[in-house]
Amino acid sequence: MATNTDQQRKYREDANAVENFSKRYYDILDTRRHNVDKFYQPQAKLIWNGSEINGQSAIANHLVALPPTKHHIYALDYFPMKDLFPDEDTTYQVFVSGAAIYGTPESTTITKEKRLFSHIFILTVDVVTSTWVIANECFRFHE
Repeated sequence: MATNTDQQRKYREDANAVENFSKRYYDILDTRRHNVDKFYQPQAKLIWNGSEINGQSAIANHLVALPPTKHHIYALDYFPMKDLFPDEDTTYQVFVSGAAIYGTPESTTITKEKRLFSHIFILTVDVVTSTWVIANECFRFHE
């Protein structure tokens, strides 16, 4: 049986993993978007501003097709989903709010535009690869 100290240590480790995953995810979106598929489960689902996109490849294709970005995270929060997934100790719902600037500073063809957004995703450890991946997510611009 795990002690309270063991549970606290595991929660801190997972909290660090969730925060590090989130930072890496937005860094990849901004700098090496062609690698974004590695952040998703094969059967992942994305709701992008109300439109449903299913599967790792389709999600990656959608994100790669977006103009260049620079994300600024204003808030990141998460909580374990042990109540919904009692057999999974490493499943979290992650809430992110921030701003994305579309277009590069040197671009003359893409107008730079700052858009506020909310991003909610279910983060879990893939049983095959033992890596953190997004299972489902919802991304919405604030209009």
